[in-house]
Amino acid sequence: MKRCAFWMAAAFLAALLGPASQPAWAAKIVVAMPTSPPNVIHLPVLYAIDKGIYKKHGIEVEVKYFRGGVAVQRAAVSAQSGVDAGNIPGALAMSGIAGGSGHKFFHSFAHLNEAQAATAPDIDTPAKLKGRMIGIEGRGGYSHLGILRVLEMAGLKDEDVKYIVTAPPARVPYLVEGKADAVVIHVEQVFMARQKKPDIKVIANLWKADPLQLYAAMTASEEKLKSRKNEFVAFAASLMEATRAIYKDKAGLRQTAIKHSFPAFKKNPEIFDQTYDILVKERLWTVNNGMPRKVMEATNELNVRLKKYKGAPPKYEDMMAFDVMEAALKKVGEAAPNNEK
Repeated sequence: MKRCAFWMAAAFLAALLGPASQPAWAAKIVVAMPTSPPNVIHLPVLYAIDKGIYKKHGIEVEVKYFRGGVAVQRAAVSAQSGVDAGNIPGALAMSGIAGGSGHKFFHSFAHLNEAQAATAPDIDTPAKLKGRMIGIEGRGGYSHLGILRVLEMAGLKDEDVKYIVTAPPARVPYLVEGKADAVVIHVEQVFMARQKKPDIKVIANLWKADPLQLYAAMTASEEKLKSRKNEFVAFAASLMEATRAIYKDKAGLRQTAIKHSFPAFKKNPEIFDQTYDILVKERLWTVNNGMPRKVMEATNELNVRLKKYKGAPPKYEDMMAFDVMEAALKKVGEAAPNNEK
């Protein structure tokens, strides 16, 4: 009788606590992202929340939004921000590492530069940018580096154009209103701009114009990557699982976009659909670790040419959290063919 009562009590307790495989708590990672609302290219981070992928890997993820890559980097390196990792433009993150940020790269869900050079209707080639007004967030920033590559395509230099400081949310309005003749914006923003001004041109796809520039990647402090390695492995593995699923789940990503991203996607779902089709066709989301060595080294060399380092440039081996990367890839398996080495 006592034995029966014991097993009944044990069964009741097990039912109360739930399955042993589902812990009552999960480690939490706070991630900083550079735009709000998030662009379509950034949605894997949120898709993994919506689909329970992080939970499956035993972690919880909170997303905090900042205005641009510089703000993300400041938050990521600050001990007071509560941020554990940041998705930072590659060249900027390398400058931070060289300057002593103490960070390392551990994953990129999109290493190709997902952006387009959008222009006023009378500018249909890079050569016609000469003497025109370009909207950028600042010299050496993400959009400035992008437009420099477009200028190089026409043999133009930095001094051949004029610049106006344009915060990321203002780029589309500046282009539509004629305050800027050209801006570097995300794919869906081009479609949004054309809703108001249909004859806006695209003169370059940055992922083709400069395939060796690292668009962005996740970084975290070396100390956290060591002390909380399993959490970051789970985070990177979750992102790989998310991007692989996204290529086959347009409807699911559309739901995430409508929930978290631009209101325009609800009113004009064709904008999301057209954007998704381009990102899938061009394979702009990575499916393994991202960050091919040739891309990392070329971006490092770009910083050297632009004199972004006060001292020696960081070495490739010193920038990478290889142990986290390898463990994450092992956790979900390598997707073939792996073109991201």
